[in-house]
Amino acid sequence: MKKFFTLAAAALMAATISAQSVITLDLNNPANPETIEFGDNGAWTGTYNDQDYPYLEFTPFAFSHLISGSSWGGMYWDGFTVCKHTVDAAASWVNNAAGGGVTIVDGEAQTDAETPYLVCYWASFMDGTAQVMFNDGKQYAVDGMYVTNNATTYGECLNGGGAARALNKNGDYLKLIATGRDAEGQTTGTAEFVLASCTGGEQQVVNEWTWWDLSSLGTVESIVFTMESTDVGTYGINTSTYFCMDKLQVVEAESTAVDSNLATKTVAATQYVNLAGQTSSEPFDGVNVVVTRYSDGSTTTAKAVF
Repeated sequence: MKKFFTLAAAALMAATISAQSVITLDLNNPANPETIEFGDNGAWTGTYNDQDYPYLEFTPFAFSHLISGSSWGGMYWDGFTVCKHTVDAAASWVNNAAGGGVTIVDGEAQTDAETPYLVCYWASFMDGTAQVMFNDGKQYAVDGMYVTNNATTYGECLNGGGAARALNKNGDYLKLIATGRDAEGQTTGTAEFVLASCTGGEQQVVNEWTWWDLSSLGTVESIVFTMESTDVGTYGINTSTYFCMDKLQVVEAESTAVDSNLATKTVAATQYVNLAGQTSSEPFDGVNVVVTRYSDGSTTTAKAVF
């Protein structure tokens, strides 16, 4: 059931909680490296560089890349890399099942082959090979992100391949798990996303960008991703442990005291911002950031669901 708030209630909530700023991952503005060049296969040309980039940075985000420390002569990588879609079958790890990155058109998520996205390879033998940190030393509350299957993993879940079998038995699944961690490394919360499953003899394998609500992680210093599957062998999961993500969204919160002069203020204007970054004088369905401006020029922001 949707929660409805009056304008006054939204303004009051905005005035009594911490100020917030929504930040969405933008892969078109890299910080380290400062430019991303793509090879003929659609992958970042530095994917196998084991000298300079243990992390890829898109301020304030820092994504683990080659935490193991060696590409073994250009034959291995782990963590995250940046890709654009390609039809090169020899590089299917570059592709995602949706056909490109996420672009928002009229508030709707659409796929664009020229829009970059992240491909992650989770190496199960080492902790932290798939983690997101923040390069500004701050902690953030996590909203969510778009996720879909990598093309290789998608094919294996449907039809099997290599060591992997098709996930076509009742109860089969492939899960992506996100764990939030605080500055002491303690868990702040977890969330799960089912990339593939089989129920009643029917396979369900994700092949389009889907919003994953990660608000249950709370306020974090890092996010660690792992995977879980029913197709497990001697050396762990047989299914290729790739996934694709885009438009990770977090909220920066700065604690502020309740304005002692609130009673003397009046609301001059209220603006609503949805997850796609669109603004309106009326609330959108779903999660909104409510920006309230007062007669004295001050503003407060808060999250609300309408």
